[in-house]
Amino acid sequence: MLLRSGRRIAAQEEAGRPTVPRRRRRKKARSDLLAAFPEEIQQEILARLPPKSLLRCRAVCRSWRRLASDPAFLLHHHRHQPRLQLISTCRTAGANDGYVRRLEAFHLRAAEARRPVFGFPNHFASRYSRFPVTASCDGLLVVGRYSICNPATRQWGSLSTNPKLHIERIVGLFRHQPSGEYRVLYWTHSSMPYALPILPTEVPCPNEYRVLTVGTSESRLVDCPLAQMIGELGPIICGAPVLLNGTLHVHWTMRSTVRYHKILVFDTVAETFRHMVPPSVNPRHAMHLLDMCGRLAVATSKDRVTGMSIFILQDEQKDVWAFHYRIKMPVMDIRRFQEQGNLWAEVVSDEGDVLVCCYGYLLHCDKNGKLVASFNYDDDLPVVLPHRLKESLIQHTFFNKTES
Repeated sequence: MLLRSGRRIAAQEEAGRPTVPRRRRRKKARSDLLAAFPEEIQQEILARLPPKSLLRCRAVCRSWRRLASDPAFLLHHHRHQPRLQLISTCRTAGANDGYVRRLEAFHLRAAEARRPVFGFPNHFASRYSRFPVTASCDGLLVVGRYSICNPATRQWGSLSTNPKLHIERIVGLFRHQPSGEYRVLYWTHSSMPYALPILPTEVPCPNEYRVLTVGTSESRLVDCPLAQMIGELGPIICGAPVLLNGTLHVHWTMRSTVRYHKILVFDTVAETFRHMVPPSVNPRHAMHLLDMCGRLAVATSKDRVTGMSIFILQDEQKDVWAFHYRIKMPVMDIRRFQEQGNLWAEVVSDEGDVLVCCYGYLLHCDKNGKLVASFNYDDDLPVVLPHRLKESLIQHTFFNKTES
């Protein structure tokens, strides 16, 4: 009898206590668990997340929102992001809708190798049929000749506040270290005449290199050695420049019957040019520059399919190059996907990985001549862009509109 009375009294006391909702208890336990980790460890964990996941983590708790919004942390996060190869695709949207062009990020070592970045507006898809991205740096992409965007934050803006600015060709995008400004190196047709020995009159100088500070109207002329460009209608800039140690390395050829390769070196701090002697390769072979483990490299190929030779710059002061290795492509395996037509192979990694473009497929080969994987694009032609994307959530003041 006493036992029953004790149970009844205990039950009444328990019923009188304020109850805590189960959801609140879980949330408090989760917050306590996160708070148990030192802030330095939390930063290192968050810094290794992709931007999309990091944005979601901002909603977990106040401490993570504070950490993930700090400018110093965003810079730390950007440094931990992988360099993603960009793939452009284009397909017909409909009879009257024109083309739909989209950009994909390709990660060779990730389980999900392909993922969309964004779709280009219609006017970019129609005007720039093959290469709508013209420059890249620190997670920023220059689209066309007058727009800049950040795919991670989905922000768009104009390169210049001057609507009358004329840009003939974008050369590269870089960060000016002393000022922290992002600047664009471009060339346009000059209005200053010069005299040619073979012509009786003066003609316009075809090449005028200029530097534009992004988000301003400040465009200024940069002196460039034109002795080897006289008589040309303008340089053919091949691929994307390689930015190493504050220096842009630009590969270009001449518009002439005799084909040869040149490398123009631009110091982004002093904003001065010099010529670099390329490796001794056949001038009629295809060639492109790339960054291999922080060193300037050159990949050259006769037909872009059978094989590629890799050269590494040994001494930048003396322009000394050394042969590194040769990549022999698996031609028979590649021809199973496309028997006829042009094939386009590009070295895209420090380890010598090669991506091959053909109709309906993108093929991944390693440097040992083995076909590693194939990716189906239906009836589309994927194009390996010469630019790479290292995503960033850092905010910039020159953006004036956001993609909806």
